[in-house]
Amino acid sequence: MPDTEKTNDNNSYVPPKSAYFWLAGIFAVVFAVIYITLVLFVHFVSTGSGILGMNDAEAYTLYVFVFAFFLSALYVYMAVSRKELLFSLKRAGAIMTVFPFVVVVNIVLIAFNPYLLCVALTSMLVLPFSKKSDAFVLNAFSCWISSFVLIATLDYSEFPAVAFTLLAGMICGAVATYTFPSGMTRVVSVVRSFVTGVVTLAVYGVLLSTYKLDVKPFFDNVMYIGFSVAGELLLTAVLVPIVESVFNLTSDFKLMELTNHKAPLIRRLSTEAPGTFNHCLAVANFAEICADAIGEDTYLARACAYYHDVGKLNNVEYFTENQAGYNPHDEILPEVSAEIIRKHTVDGYELCKQYRIPEEVARVAIEHHGTLPIMYFYNKAKSLTDGEVDMDEYRYYGEIPTGKIGAIIMICDSAEAAIRAMDNPTGDKVDKLLKGMIDERLKLGQFDNCAITMRDLTAIRSAIVGAYGGLFHKRIKYNIGRGGINV
Repeated sequence: MPDTEKTNDNNSYVPPKSAYFWLAGIFAVVFAVIYITLVLFVHFVSTGSGILGMNDAEAYTLYVFVFAFFLSALYVYMAVSRKELLFSLKRAGAIMTVFPFVVVVNIVLIAFNPYLLCVALTSMLVLPFSKKSDAFVLNAFSCWISSFVLIATLDYSEFPAVAFTLLAGMICGAVATYTFPSGMTRVVSVVRSFVTGVVTLAVYGVLLSTYKLDVKPFFDNVMYIGFSVAGELLLTAVLVPIVESVFNLTSDFKLMELTNHKAPLIRRLSTEAPGTFNHCLAVANFAEICADAIGEDTYLARACAYYHDVGKLNNVEYFTENQAGYNPHDEILPEVSAEIIRKHTVDGYELCKQYRIPEEVARVAIEHHGTLPIMYFYNKAKSLTDGEVDMDEYRYYGEIPTGKIGAIIMICDSAEAAIRAMDNPTGDKVDKLLKGMIDERLKLGQFDNCAITMRDLTAIRSAIVGAYGGLFHKRIKYNIGRGGINV
């Protein structure tokens, strides 16, 4: 590999081709579920002829083309703008389970009253598990499809319900998605749902009252709108934990639970490997600051840092931070030492899976050293022989990072250990250390599979330089007198 510095742009961030086919399969299932539900509804439940007034054969053909158009557009959005989801098909599957669920619920609710439709439910269910853009886009598509269902099943006299549902869905979806910060606590989630409900009532109130310059249409339907709002609040509270558990996903709530020091694997780390535990805490502080600097999920960064070294639990005493004077590596061959050290990434991933840690966090355990060589034992082996030493036998068993958080943990993990080992670290020394560390990983192709940019790497370096003083500050020395400590 040439020694020139990599630009590391998104061109190298290419999902496997199989992921596109799997995603297409998910969309095919979604299409089938929505289409079959609508056909059954029209055939057995609906009494309206539809605003377009077509016969059954024409209507069913139109359903195919309309649903294919909407889902194809949504597929293009995910495949082009949200490639991260192709590396996490479980997450894509989860949000694409929520999407048809809401559409099917809306189809059923149309049988009772068009104003019962849940116009912001998709955004409220998707947001805890994905980005704001996903929540808004999926909510918009669910509203468009629901509006088309209204067109297909309502009489012309009820046409205002179509327009009002579409407008209310876009406005309320935006409110639910963008009016609150990304970090979600339980309280913020409840407040967000309540505010979205109030906005829904207000939007429908304005639309229905201005349509005929009379408040009567609103009061005639306010009960249905109120039931819709209450249903959205209830379904959000019930379904978010279920989706989180079934798909083993990372919501902000789940990540906060994972970083609780009473979490089973963290409790083991703190009691069996206290040195590694304290290292993980320091890495977490760096990682959170770095994630914030480049606009990534700070909760996820902290959780990944907490769990990145849990593989050391299998051989606690072989890692420097857990040693108290005696180093067992002094008594074994360097290739044996390297095997023990490099296995902790794979062991960490397996431990995370055993404790049912979400994949996004578990992956970082196997990615945080990438495929870097363990130079200390490689050089030790070279010093003990006159022959050639195969560097591949001294590389970590891991994989290179597939996301920005993995890259952050890789940098922060090495940075924390290196800064702690420095004598009298200064800003210039730390900056020089980090620049060399990042350049080395770029040259070795460690960031080739993630979308991190040079601007991101510069921001990460600056964030660590700005934070190291607070994390490794010196304390004043105390004078110990006969009566205790004298300040």
